[in-house]
Amino acid sequence: MARVPPPPAAIPTRGRFLIVPDTPAMSSSGFRRLSVVAAITSLVVIAIGGATRATDSGLACPTWPGCFSGGDFLPPVDVSAVDGLGRSVSGLNVWLEHSHRLVAGVLGLMVAALLVWVLARHRRTPGLLWPVVGAAVAVNIQALLGALVVWNLVKVELVTTHLGLGTATMALLVYVAARSEGPLRRPSRSERLVRMWRFAAVVTGVLWLQILVGGHLTGVMGGLAFVNDPALGLFSIGPITMEPEAVNVVHRYLGFVVAGLAMATAGRMRRAGIGGAPQTWARVAASLTGIQVLLGVANLWSSLSFLSVIPHLAVASWILAAMVMVLISLCRADEQSAVDVTTDTLVEVPA
Repeated sequence: MARVPPPPAAIPTRGRFLIVPDTPAMSSSGFRRLSVVAAITSLVVIAIGGATRATDSGLACPTWPGCFSGGDFLPPVDVSAVDGLGRSVSGLNVWLEHSHRLVAGVLGLMVAALLVWVLARHRRTPGLLWPVVGAAVAVNIQALLGALVVWNLVKVELVTTHLGLGTATMALLVYVAARSEGPLRRPSRSERLVRMWRFAAVVTGVLWLQILVGGHLTGVMGGLAFVNDPALGLFSIGPITMEPEAVNVVHRYLGFVVAGLAMATAGRMRRAGIGGAPQTWARVAASLTGIQVLLGVANLWSSLSFLSVIPHLAVASWILAAMVMVLISLCRADEQSAVDVTTDTLVEVPA
């Protein structure tokens, strides 16, 4: 092996080889903890949003950003009022909607803190600045969409976009939390990991599309379009005469596709001999997908009871988070499996 003069950052060690990383490591445990909390909070926001939608509380606070007036940020605990559509709502409806806004506001402050932090101290850390900027932009657009949902009395397209951007924000924050632990690069060294990463990326994309279709299905009130035909999608299709019926069929068939892909991801990992974190997260995603199917059946049996609708959306976001972790752990596995470290400098320190 040719001797290469050690760079200034190398620490001389007699007779040993040193790996000198070309990517600066992050030393801020505070940033790491905040990014993890922000990612978890984004999952909580999605769950509360699902509860708000499932209980038809989206307009329980008829103004924005306050509840009943522009500065009404803490409405009474025991309140009975009229929502944006003139319907009577209870204190539970009001506080579900307002809690969704409050927790989303806390998330916005966390993302703002991450943005300031990364600009001040980690601006040159590869793969970290733009995801944080993207999360900050997404959170602000989310706030605007939340206002438009109230002002436009919950238009279906706005609600679907709101859900899609919320889940995308969560995925970005999960990535930021993982990136704060160390460099992340798309697999390029191990061919089996490259193929597996591509397959998992497709599965993640299809899953996100399914979440959007599910959100749109709720918006067009199509969840019970075929309540008397629970086998629809297995043995028959139709008749389809209206948009809710069409979206219902697409959601069911895409659900079967997602379930099959999630199980295939775990199966392909096992056959390829990929163990550790990638296989663990793939199994988590596959297991959650099975639970999700059961929750979908429970939605039909319960006529869309909030007791099944809320976990149905929450579990969907957990599956997406698990698939993002599959992608991240495959990147980590590719880094660890490299024998010829192409992005590091191998330095031999003379004896």
